[in-house]
Amino acid sequence: MIESSRPARQTQPVQSIQRAVAILRSFSESEPELSVGEISQRLGLHKSTVSRILGTLERERLVGRNPETGRYHLGLGMVSLAGVALGRLDVRGIAQPFLNDLVEVSQETVNVVVLEEREGVNIARAASPKSIHYVGWIGRRIPLYCTAPGLVLLAGLTATQLHQHLHRPLQRYTPRTITNRETLQARLHQVRQKGYAIVHEEFEEGYSGIAVPIRDHQRQVVAALAVTGPTFRMGPGDIEAFIKPLQRTALAISRRLGYTGSESLSGFASPSDLSL
Repeated sequence: MIESSRPARQTQPVQSIQRAVAILRSFSESEPELSVGEISQRLGLHKSTVSRILGTLERERLVGRNPETGRYHLGLGMVSLAGVALGRLDVRGIAQPFLNDLVEVSQETVNVVVLEEREGVNIARAASPKSIHYVGWIGRRIPLYCTAPGLVLLAGLTATQLHQHLHRPLQRYTPRTITNRETLQARLHQVRQKGYAIVHEEFEEGYSGIAVPIRDHQRQVVAALAVTGPTFRMGPGDIEAFIKPLQRTALAISRRLGYTGSESLSGFASPSDLSL
């Protein structure tokens, strides 16, 4: 089919749908149930508006309600939709069996992160058995420039794609967050050369992470495999021990995706190709 050369017509967003999506995104693994008042306060919407939208979402089984507390939670309809979306992501199904073995070795939380719009999204996870650990729930969205998996995903982009992702001001999340573009550019050069990224407390204080690329049959970076945990266990001098186990696991996953390149999995474009 030949696509029309005419640009797609811009459509105005539908406010009610935007509000419904914002309500659905209010729920998280750490806050699986919320009241109408909590959602109203969080989103700056009137309680009657929130209640009306929740009623519609409940009828469509996208949210459910606890009969004892009256608080809302995501419904089984969301599971069906998520299953359709995640079914497209072969990397998730292939990677999941490898994650538990990596957790046994690392004793820290392992995530597979993919690029969606201008953020990273956790699509697979195996939790650390430690009492104090990084949660990293499935579906969590993270910034790219100040997280280990985000840096790996950025390093896999072309210069044009990179500019599109980083044209906005870089938000400072902690005192360690790098917001200077020249410094970030130098850092991405390092990631491309080494084939892995390390971050200490740049997105969340108290947590450090390390990530490597997962590649497909076209040798493209399709995801990042990350180990994240408390800095007191994964600080400088300790975190480097995770490099080899991560690379072995990422290579095994990549091989299942058809990757036939070198075992280093770096293979990023030349650092000179990268500019912000």
